[in-house]
Amino acid sequence: MCGLNSEVAYRQRVHRILQWPGYRVYRQNIHEKNKTLDLWVRRKRGNRRLECSGCGRKFADAFDSNERAVRDLPWSEFRTTVHIEVYRVQCPDCGVKVEKVPLLPSKAPFSQRFEDAVGQACESASARQVARRFGLPESTAGHRPPLSGAMGRQQAESGAPANGRG
Repeated sequence: MCGLNSEVAYRQRVHRILQWPGYRVYRQNIHEKNKTLDLWVRRKRGNRRLECSGCGRKFADAFDSNERAVRDLPWSEFRTTVHIEVYRVQCPDCGVKVEKVPLLPSKAPFSQRFEDAVGQACESASARQVARRFGLPESTAGHRPPLSGAMGRQQAESGAPANGRG
């Protein structure tokens, strides 16, 4: 019994560190030799409303589900991969669509905060340095989508490229 309580307490601590609102960690695997950490997450019980990624309509039932693996920020020296259950909905307007998950902004295999950290690092370092730091191909780290809002307008007016180098 003591082992079960300590396992639950450990998962709760891992969940607090992960900080993915609306999701809970139900499995983890640490590879000491490879310095990798795999976390499996699923929706919490109260977080059952699914949103169509096409039109934003809300649904109570899923069409089907799939597991998606995404890179997240490293934990100490461990490269972290989060395996998340992603649902598809049968939208009357859009057809079968993947649900909208705020933590996963695109189809790329990276979490929003991982993309943000790489983008922020690209502001002050070369693509090669960023790629080495995050364990990415240089071409991935060097790709910067155009900025939107005020920063994008400022760059457009100054004629500076989106990667901040001229």
